Amino acid sequence: MHTKYQKTIVITPIIAIMLIISGCFNSNTSNSTPYYILSEEFSDYCWFEKGSYWVFQNDITLVTDTIKISDIVETKRFHNENGGFNYQAVEMYTSTNGFDITKYELTANNHEPELTSMNSLFRLYKNDGSYYLVFLPQYPMGESINMGDEIGTYTNVEILNSFELNNISYQNVYHTRVVVSSTNTEYNYWIAKYHSLIKATSKIDGQTTSISVKSDHLIGVD
Repeated sequence: MHTKYQKTIVITPIIAIMLIISGCFNSNTSNSTPYYILSEEFSDYCWFEKGSYWVFQNDITLVTDTIKISDIVETKRFHNENGGFNYQAVEMYTSTNGFDITKYELTANNHEPELTSMNSLFRLYKNDGSYYLVFLPQYPMGESINMGDEIGTYTNVEILNSFELNNISYQNVYHTRVVVSSTNTEYNYWIAKYHSLIKATSKIDGQTTSISVKSDHLIGVD
């Protein structure tokens, strides 16, 4: 049996002030986990709203199909390594298409973006759940980064001031490459500012496939 009792506590003005300060300190401490978001420049390259679409063609067969953003899901995720941090994730789901692309995923990395930097990555998902690393611009140009056996070695190959594709001129285009040694596969991507992925090629055992944008209608993020 527990005996109830009362104990009178006298709170002086000084103690009251100390409690308020302590409460504020504890509140800030509990919310001190960093939250990293997509930089504005990266969003200009990759983030487009529902209703945006690209008309791609198979560069060998010339068959075309439309990849349209049918839904947007934005979440705050938690990464528990290195003390833990929160990061912004944007999933751009696509309507059914002949290129088997089901989702574009954008996630912020664990550092604050500078005004002219891009701190995030872009992955492309297929219908079977597999994904491909397309764009990770934070690394120095020409430096090969080993991302693991399954993902491969990533390289920012070059930045093109101008790039002509299907009679359309694009500016500020990143050319990236991913080589997966375990499957003898090489992927190349071209990502244009205000247009996202505009061309992709894959080479598997010496056989190359290629898709490229014929036209697009894109709604940027405010």
